[in-house]
Amino acid sequence: MSEKPLSSDEEKTDVFVALLLDHRHRLYAFIAKQLVNQADVEDVFQRTSIVLWKKMEEFDSDGSFFHWACGVAFNEIRNFLTVRRRSKLHFDDSLVQLLAEEATQECELTESRLTALRHCMSGLADRQQEILRRCYMGTESITEVAKGLRRERSALYKQLARLKEKLLHCIRQQVVIMRNET
Repeated sequence: MSEKPLSSDEEKTDVFVALLLDHRHRLYAFIAKQLVNQADVEDVFQRTSIVLWKKMEEFDSDGSFFHWACGVAFNEIRNFLTVRRRSKLHFDDSLVQLLAEEATQECELTESRLTALRHCMSGLADRQQEILRRCYMGTESITEVAKGLRRERSALYKQLARLKEKLLHCIRQQVVIMRNET
């Protein structure tokens, strides 16, 4: 049985859902940087997701989904804080605005650092990339990695320190280059 082709509305919905899923962690972090209580963050994130879904048709696909979603989240944070004014701890609107601006800048910097890290990792030799992956992304301990590579732990630690320094230098250079390109 062949699949029915997607309608234009279904395609738009699929694209929207993919964008929301791609940016959910950054959006959550944006909200979390402006609220104190974890339960409040969860609540505002859920409200924001619902509003985004309801306003899906208003999203301009030529624009940045993340920035649009942050605008919606900012409004939901303000609404939430307005309702919670009777609480002992609350932020005034100017502080919320400042926190939102800082959170947006921080998310952009984090994204540029991750892009730079990917670029810098690709410039390392395959063996160096393997060592970094095994030590930082795998489930092996440093001792297990050293045994697998037939090296002393101390030598592996020294190599990791050199690789981290090399990556840090490269990332800093890449971030500067990216800033100059914009």
